[in-house]
Amino acid sequence: MEEELPPQLQHQVMRLQQFDQQMRILATQKTQLEAESRDTERALEELEKIAPNTAVYKSIGTLLLKADPEKLKEELQDKKETLEMRIKTLERQEERTRKQMDQLRTQLEQQLQQRGLRTAG
Repeated sequence: MEEELPPQLQHQVMRLQQFDQQMRILATQKTQLEAESRDTERALEELEKIAPNTAVYKSIGTLLLKADPEKLKEELQDKKETLEMRIKTLERQEERTRKQMDQLRTQLEQQLQQRGLRTAG
């Protein structure tokens, strides 16, 4: 018959599950931002290829408005820099969360071993 975990250990297991969920959310957000950054980079590359007097349009909601290519390059460069900062922030959050998760997992495994219980994986 399995011994029920004390409330403290149950709480730690729940925290571990919360960290796992947080890591998944961070990974999803990071993937989305990286895709947006790649799209922005491609747009910048395409702007570099156009002739000086070529008409350029940008999407604003459901509208396409004529835009100044140089101002558009600046906007896209700013957007790319902002995305890169957000990605770095998410990477730091991932690292911090991973460390907390690893530390909690180690503590939990030690406590389970002290109780004579085995851990999975």
